[in-house]
Amino acid sequence: MKRNFISVMLFFTVYLIVEAGEYDLAAYLARVRQYNPDIALASKEIALAKTSVAQARAAFLPAIGLQGGYSRNFLDSMRSTPVASLPGGGPLVYQDVDSNYDNELTFGLGVTQTLFDAGAIANYNKARKGQAIREESSEAVKQNIQSAAKKLYAQTQLVLMVVEIMEASERLSHDIYESTERKYRAGADTELNLLMAEVDWKTKITSTAEAQKNAELALIAFRNLAGIPLSEAVTLTEPPEDLPAIPDVPALETVLGLRHDYRMLTLTREMADLDRRAAAGAFLPTASASFSYGLGGMGNGSSGNSSSGNSSSGNSSSLVGDYAFDSAALSLKISIPLFAGGYRLARMEAAKLEQDKADVALLNRREAIESDLSKLSLRFKEAAQRVESARLIVAAAERAVSLSQTAYANGLATQLTVADAINKLGSARLGLHSAIFEYRASYYDWENTIGLVK
Repeated sequence: MKRNFISVMLFFTVYLIVEAGEYDLAAYLARVRQYNPDIALASKEIALAKTSVAQARAAFLPAIGLQGGYSRNFLDSMRSTPVASLPGGGPLVYQDVDSNYDNELTFGLGVTQTLFDAGAIANYNKARKGQAIREESSEAVKQNIQSAAKKLYAQTQLVLMVVEIMEASERLSHDIYESTERKYRAGADTELNLLMAEVDWKTKITSTAEAQKNAELALIAFRNLAGIPLSEAVTLTEPPEDLPAIPDVPALETVLGLRHDYRMLTLTREMADLDRRAAAGAFLPTASASFSYGLGGMGNGSSGNSSSGNSSSGNSSSLVGDYAFDSAALSLKISIPLFAGGYRLARMEAAKLEQDKADVALLNRREAIESDLSKLSLRFKEAAQRVESARLIVAAAERAVSLSQTAYANGLATQLTVADAINKLGSARLGLHSAIFEYRASYYDWENTIGLVK
């Protein structure tokens, strides 16, 4: 029994070790890129766009068809046929003659090649442009998700730090309550101080429980974004206080060249140009060439009974027996559209309106990006000042805790004064970590805005 218990404990220990995962920011982003369903869906969209290009390209390749058939006639079809006339120009002599054959075999081959079709050319160019648009859209999705993953990583670190600080504060409040209770029972402290210590401790219990709930919710989102099983314990190992330097403001044109969403709008504008050219191409003729070859034979089961006079081709007369034929033809077809009820003119006007819409969308996006750059620059500088101020506050709070502890040891302060100083230190640390999160979030938004998310 003892051996079995030890085996079970070892199994669960190994299981927990296997299920636990440590993630720095780079490892987490790598898992997001590999397992995030939205990124996988974007990749499928690119594969779908490639199939659209292949379908449009098929219009320029020859279409080849092959057909064959065989019929076995079990009943003779008799037809009254003139076979002779009386001497001297008398009436015709009719006789029932078998008009079908027992076996009929046909074979055909056809090839059609498009020589010129403005619509097919436009469809192919639009398919290629559509593929480029989907590729840019996919990259934009990946960039946005990676930026969100970075911010979620920083947010999860923040809520875990809040839990750690709140738990430490709760333990301290509990220790102060127990110490005050002992002093009260010994007559060395007042009931008021005891009640204040109890209220402070129990308030911290509620705050800690809420922080733990928020941390669990953040960890659920953290796991879901990267496809991590909810049962897996995760540890975040990225140093939270390693902050990137304030970047320089790049030129607007450089940013526009890096932004996938702006490039996607540019390609959409080019797609509108293709639509208008395609509308104009509807006025042009189309040309195609085709070649067909047919081979057939009919007979009553024996080629030996046929005579050469019954066959139109000596080389193929033995196909099924009594009668054989073959044919070959090459044709050229030109189609000139004359009138379509005004549809083509309306299509050209619609394409022109789409061009105008694309121009407006490009201008709006350009102005929005320029505005975001200005706002983020101000936000980034403000976040840096907040971090610096929070660090000074933490240093002052640590000094206050040290002074309160010295005063308490010399009998110049109460234990509640020390507790108040320590609580303010915890609040100062929370403020510092909140400022650090805001700094990192601002930096990640900055990366996303200038199109340099890695």
